[in-house]
Amino acid sequence: MADCLHILNNLSEISEKLNSREKILLGMDHDGTLAEIITTLVAARMTESMRNVLYSLSKNPRIHLVFISGRTIESLKEVVNIKSNNIFYAGNHGFEIDGDHTDYTFNDKDALEKIRTITEEMCEKFSGIEGLDCEKKIFTTSFIWSTIAPEKQESVRSELSEALKKYRGIRIVEGKKLFNIRPDVNINKGIALGTVGRHFYKDEWRNYLTTIYLGDDNSDEDALKTLQDNDIGVKITENPSETTNAKYYAKNVNEIEEFLMWLNEL
Repeated sequence: MADCLHILNNLSEISEKLNSREKILLGMDHDGTLAEIITTLVAARMTESMRNVLYSLSKNPRIHLVFISGRTIESLKEVVNIKSNNIFYAGNHGFEIDGDHTDYTFNDKDALEKIRTITEEMCEKFSGIEGLDCEKKIFTTSFIWSTIAPEKQESVRSELSEALKKYRGIRIVEGKKLFNIRPDVNINKGIALGTVGRHFYKDEWRNYLTTIYLGDDNSDEDALKTLQDNDIGVKITENPSETTNAKYYAKNVNEIEEFLMWLNEL
């Protein structure tokens, strides 16, 4: 796979893509994409300048915004903190979606009971591990590490895998500094992105929307791999040779903000 192209060095090419369709669907992760991860994922907060740019974009009639995160939808709305009717939120990697009179919530009671049981068991088991946080989110649970040693990370992974053998239909997804347990169903950031696209144009949505997706994590690859040739996928990484489904890359959150400012001026 060829190296990713730097997003800010290829704005002319991107402009041509954006002009190929009527409107733009702008999908974005939050932690590590719009907000720097300084200490832990849950502490990530976007700057006021980033929020102001996103607020301006939400007023653009050509652009539809969707924030897609592993956070709960309540937490995602809190950290985004932008009042606009032109925003969709997809929390828990798409297990809950809200926006423009659309409300979807995963409701498999058996799977949710399994998540609850595993969460109680493993959060208690790992409670003595310093630097490991257990984030309970109803539909999924994240075991987030910040400072634990690599061998301890492997131990946590192994114990979670062993515990899940008792529960069919539950799996582990590894992200940036976390293990996420979730129902093993076809719900992810890519499915969430398509759900929002179909809200506007049903199954013809790709004929009308150029999709931009910005993300930094393994879970964002589910959205990036759904993009077509005229879409714009951006991975936040300092390594343009990183294996990814994105065509473009940005080195950090500051470059994402610069790109969004440029988009706002089109």
